[in-house]
Amino acid sequence: MTLQEIISLRDEIIRAGEALAERIGANAIIVISPEGTEIRRRLRTRIPVILARLAGESGAEEGSAIDIFSRVPVDVDRESLFLKVSRIELMSEAVEAAYIKGRLNEGIVLGIVSIGDINSLVVFDITDIPFIRKMADLATTVDYVLLKAVINLAIEIGREGREGKHVGTAFILGDTERVLRMSHQIILNPFEGHSPADRDIRDDDNWETVKEFAQLDGMFIVADTGQIVAAGRYLDVNAKGVMLVPGLGGRHLAAAAITQCTRSVAITVSESSGMVTVYKDGKEVFQLNPRIAII
Repeated sequence: MTLQEIISLRDEIIRAGEALAERIGANAIIVISPEGTEIRRRLRTRIPVILARLAGESGAEEGSAIDIFSRVPVDVDRESLFLKVSRIELMSEAVEAAYIKGRLNEGIVLGIVSIGDINSLVVFDITDIPFIRKMADLATTVDYVLLKAVINLAIEIGREGREGKHVGTAFILGDTERVLRMSHQIILNPFEGHSPADRDIRDDDNWETVKEFAQLDGMFIVADTGQIVAAGRYLDVNAKGVMLVPGLGGRHLAAAAITQCTRSVAITVSESSGMVTVYKDGKEVFQLNPRIAII
């Protein structure tokens, strides 16, 4: 397909998306594309248009776009791009980020995804996606960027394991001073003395290090700023009153319990199943299967 044919097809998708958004009464249009600014310029609708910027992408004016965490693979051929880039995943991240940042209300959202010669329309009804509201509630306790990064990292650990084996671990986010007072080291802290940049869990360049230490006993303690304060930490908490699904082990019980007595959020990875569970206020908020998770 020539460049001109790709542009012509994109223009057809834009016109179709604009007409569909008007017809279904969409509250907003979200555009995900390296040419997002140009696409927004071509839209004539009065429906609010939101640009979503992929990880590492520039081009949209600062402050005019929302950032999402998905990254399009670099230097891949057309077939690989088609297989590796999920339009549903991209748009679900964009809808979630826009909702949490107050750019969307509940209702119908139409998405236009245009990357290379992949052009798609995706329609979401936020009213029917309670997960987004749960994420928004968690974001009132922990910074959304930090929360999203750790959930994505936990999903990778649950999906991949380490060296062919399942890995169980947990991350405690926020209210760091109280969490530290209610815990102790069971091994030497491997993150002590390292620079803030090297301990920033929001930077996926540091994730390989985290995955290595996830094989150790104990939990990760992560500050509100995103820095890992400690790993190999044991929680000294009373789990009385914490009710969990039968079959979950001590790691889950302790993680839930710490959120009951501190203003923190806990994210666990099950060693047996790889399932990722999020806890707040001593209760399970939601659970994700890392093999099918699209968040």
